[in-house]
Formats: sequence, C-alpha cells, structure tokens
Amino acid sequence: MDQPLFRSFVSVRDTGRAVGAGVLLADDLVLTCAHVVNSALGRDRYDQTLPGPDQGVRVRLPHVAPDRDLTARVEPALWSPPRATAGGSRPVPPGAHLHHGDLAVLRLPGPAPAGAEPAPFLPHAYGNEVIALWASGHPLPTVRAVPRVSAPPWVALDVVGGTEVREGFSGGPLWDRDRQAVVGLVVADLRAPAGTRQPQAAATLYAISVPAIEAELPELPPPSVPTARRGVQQLLAVLETILTTPDAVRGCEELLASRLLRPSLGPGADLDRLVGLAVGVRRGVPELLQVVREVMPAGSGPQWERLRRVARAVSPGECLTRKQQRDLNGLLAHCGRTDPRALLADVLPHAIELPAVTGLADTVDVLEGFEAQGAQPMPPLLQGVVRIGVDESEAGAYPAEDLEAWTERTAARLGVDVAAVRQYAADVRGYRAERVRAAADHPAVRQAVHPTDRPPNHHAAHHAAHHDTRPPAGWAGVGSASVGMAPRGTAPVETAPTDPAPVGPAPVGSVPSANGSRPSGHRTEDGARLSRVPRVQVELLPTATGRHYTYQVWAWSGGDAPHHLVLARDTEVTSEQVVDDIHRVLVEEIREDPEPALVEFFLPAAWLGLPVDRWESFDSDEDGPFGLGFTRRVVIRTAQRSRTSYAGWKRRTAALDTARSLVLDHGSTDRKVARARLEMQPEVGTVIVCCEPRHHGALLRQCVQAGVHTVLWHREEHGESVAAGLLELVEGGHHTQLPETVRLERAKAVAEATSTGHRGRQLSLMYDAPDHRPPQLAPDAWVLTQP
Repeated sequence: MDQPLFRSFVSVRDTGRAVGAGVLLADDLVLTCAHVVNSALGRDRYDQTLPGPDQGVRVRLPHVAPDRDLTARVEPALWSPPRATAGGSRPVPPGAHLHHGDLAVLRLPGPAPAGAEPAPFLPHAYGNEVIALWASGHPLPTVRAVPRVSAPPWVALDVVGGTEVREGFSGGPLWDRDRQAVVGLVVADLRAPAGTRQPQAAATLYAISVPAIEAELPELPPPSVPTARRGVQQLLAVLETILTTPDAVRGCEELLASRLLRPSLGPGADLDRLVGLAVGVRRGVPELLQVVREVMPAGSGPQWERLRRVARAVSPGECLTRKQQRDLNGLLAHCGRTDPRALLADVLPHAIELPAVTGLADTVDVLEGFEAQGAQPMPPLLQGVVRIGVDESEAGAYPAEDLEAWTERTAARLGVDVAAVRQYAADVRGYRAERVRAAADHPAVRQAVHPTDRPPNHHAAHHAAHHDTRPPAGWAGVGSASVGMAPRGTAPVETAPTDPAPVGPAPVGSVPSANGSRPSGHRTEDGARLSRVPRVQVELLPTATGRHYTYQVWAWSGGDAPHHLVLARDTEVTSEQVVDDIHRVLVEEIREDPEPALVEFFLPAAWLGLPVDRWESFDSDEDGPFGLGFTRRVVIRTAQRSRTSYAGWKRRTAALDTARSLVLDHGSTDRKVARARLEMQPEVGTVIVCCEPRHHGALLRQCVQAGVHTVLWHREEHGESVAAGLLELVEGGHHTQLPETVRLERAKAVAEATSTGHRGRQLSLMYDAPDHRPPQLAPDAWVLTQP
C-alpha cells in the first residue's frame, strides 16, 4: 500500500532542513513547485528569474536513500514561475489570492538512487480521498483531503483529517490511495486573517491538477500511469491484424517513442514493446492510434473500428493525443462566453452526478471521459467543443473558426463523420436562434432562456466562476518552513454535549444508553469535571525496536480554547525527549489550574503495553526529574479500531453507568477463551488484566477488538491478591475518577521510596472512554466516529 508514493517522494531541502517536496517524474527528473525551488535557494518565493546553472537545489529521496543528498538543477524549458494572471508574466503581489504557473522540473545529476521509481499519474477523481505528506516524507504528518471543486488554476480540496496543514507541504504529490496514483501537486492552503478565529468547517487545501500541469508545461515528458490490465491482450490481438510486417511494427515503435520522449528499441521492437510504451504513460494509447494511422495507409473496416473500441477500453478517460489536448486548451483560454456547469448539464443531461468545475479546460476534460450513448454519432467531447464554438461565434471569428477546424480534424481521427459534426453545429445554431426569437416575442419567457442564449453578464460570470473557490485575503503557500510550534489551533474544541440527544447516530462523546438517554455519568459532576480537564494528546509511533519514537502532540487548555497541533517530530528520538517535549507543552500551552492535565498516549494496538506512564526526563523540570505518571494523569488510548471493535465500543459505552468489571486472569490467556468471556458479557465496561506479563499484549489487543474502553493492569505482579486490589480501585468510584485514582497510586509508590512492592509503581491504565472527543483534524486512527 502506497509503496509507489514512497519510492517516488522527494524532499526539497535548504541546507539542513526540508522546505518543500516534489515527486519523481522520470529516472532523473523531479516535478515540484517553483516557489519551493525559490525557498530552497533562499530567494523570494514569487521570484520569476530562472535560476542559473550554478544554483543547485538539494534534494533527497527519504524512503530510498535517507542519508544521501543530491544536487539538482532547474530545467530551463520547464520553469514556470508564479504569475498573477493566466496570460502574460505579471509578478504575484505578496499575499495575493490565486496565482498561475508555479511549476518547476529539476534534473538530477544522474539516475535516481536504486529503489526509486517514477510515480504513476492520473487525473483526480471527485469524492476520492487523497493524502499529502509533509516535506520530510515521514508518514506521521499526513493530511487527508477530498477534491471539492476545480477552479483554474487550482483544485480546492476539503481537509477531512490527518495533521494540521502547515508550511512544508508545497510541491508534494497528492496521492489517491484507491487508484494508487498522483493526482496533483500541493500548492497552498487557506489561512484565516490574523486575529480571527478559525471556523469550525474543515480547512481548505489547494493543488495543481494533472491536466493543469500538462497544459502549463507542454514540453513535459508524458508521466507514467498505473499499469493497465483490462483490454491489453485485445489490443495486441487487433494490432496483429493491422501491423502485419516487422517493418510496420518497428516504424510505429520508433515514431511513438519519439513522441512520448522515450528511447526506441529499434530493430528489437515488437508488438509487446509498442503496446507497453502506449499503456505505460498518460495519453499513450491515443498517441498509439495516431501513430498507427500515420504509418499505415488510411484504413477502414471492422478491424479499425475494433481498434478504436479496444483502445477506449484500455484508456477509458483519454481519446486525445497530447498535441490535440494542448491545441484545444490553447483555444479555450480565449473563450469566456460559455458557463462550464451549464455546458456539462446540456451535454450530459442524464448524468447522475456531475463534478464541480469552473473552467472550460476542466469541463472538456470531464467530457472526454464519457462515450456517445445509443445511436448518437457525436461523442460528448465534440458536442461540448461545438457548443463552445457556437457561443464564441456570437463575438467574432476568433477563436470560433479555429475551434470548428479543430473539431473537424479531431472528429476524422476519432472515426466520427465530419458531416455529423457540421449537422450538429447547425442544429445548435438553429435551436439557439429559435430560443432568442421566442424570448423576443414573449418577454415573460426571457428569464427562462439559457444563459448562453443572451449576451453574457461578464461581471456575474466572473463572480460565479470564483464563487466559493477564491480564498480570502490571507492565503499562504505551504512550502517554505518546517512543521513546528503552532501559535493557533485549527478548530474549536468539541466537548461532551449537554443538550438533548439528537435524532440519528450519536457522535462519540454522546452515545445514548439502551433506553435512549445519555449515560448519567456524563451529567454527573465528576463526568463534567473530567471533560473539562486540560489535555495533551500524543500520537506515538515506535520504531521496530521500541526504543525510539516519532510523534505529534496536540494541546487543549479547556473551555473555549482551541484544540491545536503543537508539535510534529518526525525524527526518531528517545523517550526522554518525548517527555521533554510534553513538559514544554504543559508549561507553554496548557492552563492547568486548578487540576493537573490529562496526558493521553495514542498507540498502535501492538504497542499498548509500552510503559509510557513510567517515562521520566532528568532535565526538563527545575526541581529535579520530571515523571509523567505521578505528576499528571497518564492514560493510554487506542490508535486503531476496526469496524467490529467500534461497534463493540459503542455498545459498551452505552452501558457505562451500569457496567460491571471483569477479571482476565491466567485462565483467560488463551485468546479464544478471552474472546468468549468478553462476548458473553457485552455489558462489561472495565477489564482487569491480571496474569503473567508475557500475555499482557495479546489480552490488551483482545480487549480492543471486543470494544473495551477501560483496562487496568499491573505490569509485573499477578495473582488473586493483586486482582482483588485492582478491583477495589476500579469499584471504589465512578469510571471518570479512574485516571486521577491511578495517578495518586503512582505518586504513593514514588513517595514510599523504601517500599519496592507498592502496586502503583507498575500500574497502567488504558482509558478510551468518551468523555472528550479527539480534535477535528486528528489522524485517521483517532477518528472513532467513523465506523
């Protein structure tokens, strides 16, 4: 999973720190943002000057060669610095809204290190969740987002989870996990003006889409695509009936390789090589059809029609060659009379759901993915271009006449009768003229005329084209600094609600009980008090040895304070450094009066037994060593829940106030037995694990799988007396008092220095009860509201 992303991810660096990211496009080419290159060179991020050959950019492939820096140079022909408008080269004022360009390609001194591979590329799919890695490439600071609208020059995405969007993500690839492909480059995020409170709605991320990258850099080598499967054998079979001689195959292979900027095998070329070239890159299959048509005499008949049909199956979203697409985008840049959304609705009236687009180039790209239905001879792509041309003809000859010529030439190459194209254009013109006459004769009908049937209101069209897509003042690029201390939060905290239970599924923190009401524990003084306790939440990722860690830290001071990401450390450090950072957050970010904060460690299921509650730092406290476990309430929470465990968690949470305790002792060390005991008692909310330490890990994971939210155990001692003592702690009060009870037990053990057997010395608590929800932008594993 995601290995192609890791093998192609590039970190762009300025001396010892990462300032942005990039992605391997070819064996020796890296695609990134121009403002990231400027930041790496110590220049103004909007500088348009082409870096000289003596200005090297340091890059690193962190997942392939983490300790090796390479010096890359900017390719002059593939330098597109930020500019204020689509045309011209006017510079971007600092802090401006949208900008164009902002792309660069770096050439490595040689092939990328062993193990690296160019990334596969595909256009983005609306509704498909994507991820973005921070500049270092470490998987911990990861943003999850969903494309919302294509608003040239950028695509707007709603952030739905992961880490806080901070500077350092720019230039990095947007990765579609479902299709395992890069679908764009991160370019900016949405920033609220200084001094304003962040809205509760999800943050917005901006990216440059794959079609926009190709249009901006026409000389860019065609990027790779995920390996094609469907239809390849059929494509080989039909080509055998058309390319019947070795010379024909070799001629096609040489021409196709030159157009795709790939090396040719010459006499060694065969059909497998020819098809492999075509299906391995963007728009390679349409290029293959064009090459076959040029090398062979103009063909017709069933084998040519079959070739077009099979090519569509192999590459369903592409029918234009790179040059055809580039020529069309150049013409569309001069068109402004057609409403993109109305065009989609007219050409695809029966489509169930249409993507949100605000640019004609993106609209045509969507239409390219649809086929003609029934007996309709005109594919949607050509229908759309014809309608745009008719609209533009009302304003003059250009670009309407060039669009007409492009449509007829492309139709011939797609096997569409040119007469059908001309008839369709005549029908559209006649229909428009009839509508205009009807509107003139009946003023009441005038308001119903399609927007393209009357002179456009350019101001209204401009406003509509940017509605909900233009970021307010204060947007910022995200590629020139490392993740560090965040002065502000990203979303207001969500505390346990106190209003009546809503209709429908209840969110975490407000799960109803069996009779439909919330657990009374959340209305008790103790429950409310714990919900308001300040929090420090640490997502911890141990290394394979369990001796070094990477992590990110969230802080909440209670009340209306923001719940925000404070620190993301993606370099491996010791437990003492973890405690140092937590102590610094407690001192600088948390208001603890009158109660000590709750420190929550989110751990993978395999590391629930990690003794985080015993960690100390010898230098962070002026009064001596700082021990987390007895100075603060320290609990362990699960960072992974499956659908099954989440269902059990909801069931046990609903019965919290009447829940009983269960002891899993030496007789339950068999996982089947433990599972059976937990299944037999679904109302159990608290489990005491009291057996040999070597069985602790398996039983803790078993509890998580069964949905148990509170587990108390002693790390070293076991037996009936120990189990009885732990039960006494659990049953002595409400479950919300457990974190404080365990903290006091640990403090007693430290205070009684002469007593080595005090039970608090090795006491641990897994407490995943719903008294406080995780932050809005918490990592995926924290989002317990997703079943």
